[in-house]
Amino acid sequence: MLEINKKEDIIIPFDQIGDDDWKIRTSQIIEAIADNWDDELTAPVAADEISELENKLGTTLPESLSIFYQTFGLANIGEELQAFEDIGWLKDTGATDPEHGVDFTAEEQAVLPYLITFSDYLGNGNMFCFHSETKEIYYFDHDEAPYIYKMFSTVDDYIKDCLIFGQSDLFGENATQEEADQWTEEIVGEMIGKHKIRKWRYFDGWE
Repeated sequence: MLEINKKEDIIIPFDQIGDDDWKIRTSQIIEAIADNWDDELTAPVAADEISELENKLGTTLPESLSIFYQTFGLANIGEELQAFEDIGWLKDTGATDPEHGVDFTAEEQAVLPYLITFSDYLGNGNMFCFHSETKEIYYFDHDEAPYIYKMFSTVDDYIKDCLIFGQSDLFGENATQEEADQWTEEIVGEMIGKHKIRKWRYFDGWE
C-alpha cells in the first residue's frame, strides 16, 4: 500500500504514457487510490469500444488517452474520467449555453467547436476536453473567465498531474493532509506553474 509520509514518497508516474515502467508506477498509484476509497478497479477498455467512440465523435482520441483506457479503463485518477456514453462535443452539452451566464470571448468561441469532453472535474460542471485536431487539453470553467483555458499540450500531462494530486489523500501516520496537499501542489506547480493550479483547483494558498 502506497503511503505518503514525506514529499519524496510521492511517485511521479511517468513523463509520457508508454515510458518504461509507466504501467508499474501508474498501477501502484491507481490501486492505492482505489483502496483508499474502497473502489473497485476498473477493467481495461477494448480497442473496438474505442473505435466505436471515435466513429461516433468523427475524430480520433489522443493516442495516449487510448493507451490509458486500454490499460487501466476508466480508473479513478483523483478526478472522474467520463463514461464513454458521456464523452461528447462540449458545444452540445448545454453547459456552454448563454442562459448559463457564459460569455465567451471571440478567441474562446473560435476554439469551442473543436473541444470534446472526457473528464469531469469533481462533478462541479467544470470539464477537461481535448481538441479534436491538435489533441491539446483545454479546461472548461463554467464559473469564471477565462471560460476556456488551454491547460496542457498533451493528455499525458493531465493524467500525470491528476495521479500526483491523488496521492495527497494517501498520507500516513507521519504526515497530515495539509502537508500532503502542499507537497503535491509544490511538485505539480514546478511542472505547470502556480497560475494553472489556481485556475484548475481554485487554490489560493500562494502569495
